[in-house]
Amino acid sequence: MKSTIVASVAVFALVVAGCSSSDPTASDEYQALEKELAAVDQQLVETEQNLARAEAEVAAITAERDALAHGAVPSHRYENAARILSEIKAILDDPEAFGTEDEIADLLATHATPEALMDDDVFGAVSYGAGFFNTLYGWSDAQIDVYDRLLCDDGSQSAALWLWHGTNIAGNPFELAGISLATHDEDGLISYELVTYPYPDDYVREAVMGSGN
Repeated sequence: MKSTIVASVAVFALVVAGCSSSDPTASDEYQALEKELAAVDQQLVETEQNLARAEAEVAAITAERDALAHGAVPSHRYENAARILSEIKAILDDPEAFGTEDEIADLLATHATPEALMDDDVFGAVSYGAGFFNTLYGWSDAQIDVYDRLLCDDGSQSAALWLWHGTNIAGNPFELAGISLATHDEDGLISYELVTYPYPDDYVREAVMGSGN
């Protein structure tokens, strides 16, 4: 019996020794799992990097949107529209410095789109250049004094308060205050302008074509 126990202990010792001498990390299955774990870790790192980039892009777009909403970043159209309105006022302040009557009308027309209309609520709509020619020379020898201008934050619309005065077609002096409301295209050019007056239509016609006012 004793010899049997001793033999059993010896066999167990050999088995234990054999197990302890083998390395489980060296098996093909273990190595395959290690590679899979490494691949998963790499995917997680790339996913986190992509997420960080996406969050940064969203933050930048949101900041730009908020800035535009509050008028903090003038748009390309706003800058161009402001420049165009300033140039028109400079021409109207001293038209003779810019050439002949036709040259002045043509120059003013370059600040509008080719199809732009000047729509006078008393005298009707004509092309932008023709509208200025009629205003300054067609029916009268007159000038326009611009007193104030407003421009929307995005440059899409503007307004002007002015005084139109001079000698009318009948040779009589006249003065008319009025307001212009304009829309601007994406490049800031005037695409449409409405001209309106705080008077009855007949009063405006008589001022420009009759006894004056």
